[in-house]
Formats: sequence, C-alpha cells, structure tokens
Amino acid sequence: MNKYALVSFYGIDTPETALKYRGAIINADNSLLPSLHAKEYFYDQIIGLAVYTTTGENIGIISDIFPTGSNDVYVVKGPEKEFLIPAIHDVIKTINPEEGKIIIQVLEGLLD
Repeated sequence: MNKYALVSFYGIDTPETALKYRGAIINADNSLLPSLHAKEYFYDQIIGLAVYTTTGENIGIISDIFPTGSNDVYVVKGPEKEFLIPAIHDVIKTINPEEGKIIIQVLEGLLD
C-alpha cells in the first residue's frame, strides 16, 4: 500500500500556484481520508503516544516520525534522552491509540 495520498484543491491547478502552498499544513475531515487496514495508522494517531518496553518501562513519548527507504522511524523523547525506534515488526509489538501507548521489544543496542 502506498504511504501517500494524492490530493488536489479547487483553484490550484498550476505548479506555480501550488508552489505558494509548499510546506503548508493542511487539515482534512477524517471522513474524506482513505480507510486504513487493520494495524495501519495515520501519523497523527501515533505522535503523542507513550512508549513502553515489554517489561513495562516507560521510555518516553513519540514526538515525531520520519520515513526512511525501508521503514518509518519513531522519535521518542524520554526525560533525559531521545531515542530513534525503527517501526519494524521485530521492535513494535503493539500500537494502541485508544490506550495511548505503544509496546516495543528492546533489541540489543536499541536504547543505548
């Protein structure tokens, strides 16, 4: 599945006009967005979630997400340190926006 959506706006029909809005933040009614499959989330559903290890340790809050060639990386701000957590199946065990948390499996060196 593609991670991006193609969006068009009335009155913005040339590259020159669109360039004026480059980098702008847009809001959309959730009913206009495509449906997601199970275990798929929009970035705004993940940013702000608390991150816990499988042993129950709270390591911080997701403050940002950035895509890489193979997977997303979650930026987790802890009380004293920032962590970069790869969004891969070996690490991310549970994402639960309703409970406001993500459970991760700590692999060797992940939190060093």
